[in-house]
Formats: sequence, C-alpha cells, structure tokens
Amino acid sequence: MTDFVTYMHEWHLPVVLLRLALALVCGGLVGISRSLKRRGAGFKTHSLVCIGSALVMLTGQYIFYQYGDAADMSRLPAQVISGIGFLGAGTILVTGQSHIKGLTTAAGLWVCAGIGIALGIGFYSGAVFVTLMLLIIYRFLENVDQVAYRKSRFIDIYVEFESRRVIAGFISELKTNHYVISQMELSKSKKNKDDTVSATLMLETPEAMPHKEVISRLRAIEGVDYIEEI
Repeated sequence: MTDFVTYMHEWHLPVVLLRLALALVCGGLVGISRSLKRRGAGFKTHSLVCIGSALVMLTGQYIFYQYGDAADMSRLPAQVISGIGFLGAGTILVTGQSHIKGLTTAAGLWVCAGIGIALGIGFYSGAVFVTLMLLIIYRFLENVDQVAYRKSRFIDIYVEFESRRVIAGFISELKTNHYVISQMELSKSKKNKDDTVSATLMLETPEAMPHKEVISRLRAIEGVDYIEEI
C-alpha cells in the first residue's frame, strides 16, 4: 500500500493521465450541477478550468524534475490563481436594477482552478474532498442565503414613481413608518416619460417581517407606480 501511495505521487505517465482524468471528473461534476440550473458556466467551462489548472501544475512539476532546484514550481500555479479572476469577472453581471448575478459561478470557477492545481501536484485527498464540499454547497446549501434574506430586516427594492414630485412624499412616508434608507440611487425610468423616474433603495425595516408584506405596504404609498424586490 505504501509503495502504491509513493508511486501515485511520483512522475509517471499513468499518474499524469490519472490526474488529468480526475480533473475532468471533478470539474465536470461541479459543472454539471451548474448546467442543471442553466448557468452560463457549465460542464465545459468548469472542466476546462480544472484540466487546464492541473496541466499547469503538472508542467511546473515537470520543469522541476528537468531542471532541479533552479525551477520554482509555485510560480505557474500562482499565475493560475490570479489569472482565473479575469474569467470569473466575465461571469459577473449587473442588471438594469443594480442586481448582481454570477458571483457564485465566479467563486466556483476559482475553486475549480484550485482543485485542478491540487490534482496536478498529486494532492488527491484535498481535491476530492473540496469537490464533494462544492457539490454539497451547490446542491443542498444554496437555499441558506434565501432563508437568511427572507429573515433579514434589510431589503433591496426597485421603485418607479409617477413623477419626480412624489419622491419627497415617498421618503417622508418611509421615515414616518420608521424605515431607514441605507442606500438610494435615482435614475430615469424605463418608461418613455420625461418626468418619470425610478429608484433603487436598500431599506432597513423597523422590525423583522415578510418582505412581501413590506412590498405590499410600500406599494400603497401615493405616487408609486411600480415596485418590486430585487
């Protein structure tokens, strides 16, 4: 058993192929979980990131074996860790209502790069364990954020007003009901009316309550043409 473990951490063609195959499997499993949710970065993207990272780490190990102590094996994977940020940034979108999407996908790609690096150097247990953790987070723990959001006293809303003149009254009504405006950004409404404006707000409610109830109360304020949680 000891000889097998030693062999699996040495430089041999079967070991190299096994590490790349494991990178395909681990990255592919994570990617499939994202494809099932119709995310932009799915099986192919996660697999390529994981395989590419493993290859970079294997290349660093190969250079070390070829040139000895003169080669620094840590330089190539360090570039992968920083470079994957450009790919992750491409998955992050800000919608027209200032709602950010794609952060989880970007983080998943970064972790997949780490899994590939770990497999490339032969750190099998760490790579497999993190893959399982990532799958558990994607499959079973994604709703934790939603539960926390529903119980939060903070709520992000998008509001469209009938005219600019009603904004002051809207803000006054919020203060009267003890809502605290943490952030507020005004912009021109999507409607083709010159006098119509919209706003993106983060509110702190006076007490914990269902967000649907908050939206319902705010919708009743005079001058509110449209409102939704974002």
